[in-house]
Amino acid sequence: MIETNYETQAAAASDLGGIEVARNRLVITIGLDTIAYNTEVTALIIAAGEAKSLIVRDSVQEEASNLYPASVLHKLPNARFYLTDGAAMRLMERRYVNMEKEEELSTVSAHRAIINRVVSLEKPLLELTEKDYRADKGTAIVLKRSGKSVTELNREVHDHIMEKFMKGIKAVENQVFFHTAPHHDDIMLGYLPYITHLVRSRTNKHHFTYMTSGFTAVTNQYMLDLFTDLKEDMRGRHFQSMFGTQYFSPDFRDGRDEDVHLYLDGVAEQSRTKRREATSRRLLRNMVEVYEEDNVIYLKDRVDELINYFTTQYPGKKDIPHVQKLKGMTREWEADVLWAFWGFSTRDVTHMRLGFYKGNIFTEEPTIERDVLPIYRMIKKLKPTVITLALDPEGSGPDTHYKVLQAITEALRMYEKEADVSNLKIWGYRNVWFRFHPAEANIYVPMSISSMSTLENAFLNSFGSQKAASFPSFEYDGPFNRLAQKIQVDQYQKIRLALGKNYFLENPDLRIRAAHGMVFLKELTVSEFYKHSMELRKSQENF
Repeated sequence: MIETNYETQAAAASDLGGIEVARNRLVITIGLDTIAYNTEVTALIIAAGEAKSLIVRDSVQEEASNLYPASVLHKLPNARFYLTDGAAMRLMERRYVNMEKEEELSTVSAHRAIINRVVSLEKPLLELTEKDYRADKGTAIVLKRSGKSVTELNREVHDHIMEKFMKGIKAVENQVFFHTAPHHDDIMLGYLPYITHLVRSRTNKHHFTYMTSGFTAVTNQYMLDLFTDLKEDMRGRHFQSMFGTQYFSPDFRDGRDEDVHLYLDGVAEQSRTKRREATSRRLLRNMVEVYEEDNVIYLKDRVDELINYFTTQYPGKKDIPHVQKLKGMTREWEADVLWAFWGFSTRDVTHMRLGFYKGNIFTEEPTIERDVLPIYRMIKKLKPTVITLALDPEGSGPDTHYKVLQAITEALRMYEKEADVSNLKIWGYRNVWFRFHPAEANIYVPMSISSMSTLENAFLNSFGSQKAASFPSFEYDGPFNRLAQKIQVDQYQKIRLALGKNYFLENPDLRIRAAHGMVFLKELTVSEFYKHSMELRKSQENF
């Protein structure tokens, strides 16, 4: 019986009901040396997804060491790794083989190898020499297959980076944005610093749509705390004066906005009391909708029932349907609060609650009637010129992001039959689970310290259920906004290395001089998006 490290705890959190449970569990191990004692043993490791790529790389490429437990398999002739492309993405030999296999070396492959060389040498792009190229297998392949000189390749990649960078700081106007997300914090973690610039132009219109309820991310303990507060608040004179009025009616849209404004008043005044009252108001409003009951006596009984439920329910056990809905509505409340920071009302935010998302280990596939038509109707209503979506690199099994992407794809195909989509742009983003290599993205958005502060403040003041995420990343033990910032800083440092630090330090443009982070996006045409979506679908079906 031994304790586990944080990475193991984070990986096990989704199976055990949250990191709170995983932190307090011992595990039984017989040790890899024991498993590998018989050298004739057959050992198989299966890994899916980019999140596994670092440990896969170290297990395969590093010398056998207890720092990388699976490296013990080096001594077993019958050991095998079965990997998806995402899990194998950092295996260098595989990348070299793939580059050699390409009939015509792609721009992404060539630029990836060159930027990787910049990072490994910590040397500006335009200073790379032929010796630098030939000393690395990846750039040596680029030099051999491209037929171009080192000077030409350096200038080509430099110009591409500048083009992407200029696109990220160019003013965007007269656009209708349909911002979509599988979960309620995906947009802000993916590209909130860009939105803070996009909303400055009154010529742009924005609508934010969340495809699933995201209820699995809300813990029983968090809900218990909310309902305990609500029980006490319902005894108060102010609350009682609102009973019997239309205020708590689910159809009273103005009341929903009043909840949000009261909460933001609390943020502005640093008043925990106002924030708590606003949260309790929305929670009670949600109960009236879920239970179709506005009798205060019955509602108080329901509150007691729910307090007992959240006190006794084992973490990780699948919730009953009305609790799932209440948890999902709690996440919706957080998203409503978030966009009110920029003046958007609840009318600018739609919560789809697509039916395929049921909290099962293996979720259902999206259907046209239940999941695609609502998205199609929203696209038809908004007539967007830009659609944003989570563009993850591979669909691995029951992945919500992948299924939402497929539903959006089918909705677009339906919309295309009756509207011209030739000028419609798709902006793909990634967040804390996956990230773009600089060679893959084609929009680079600089991010200042001010933007980082905005991200932190908005996340911590909006996403109460996620301040201490129950299903955290294996990379970082803390709020997701800080992991997003860590990633964005790393992305900036790669570009600063490539362009040279003086480009940023001495730039006459204040926005560029203020940059200390960077958001990466990938812009696609509709046809390019269809191709990408189909490739993901094929890989999923093969898997």
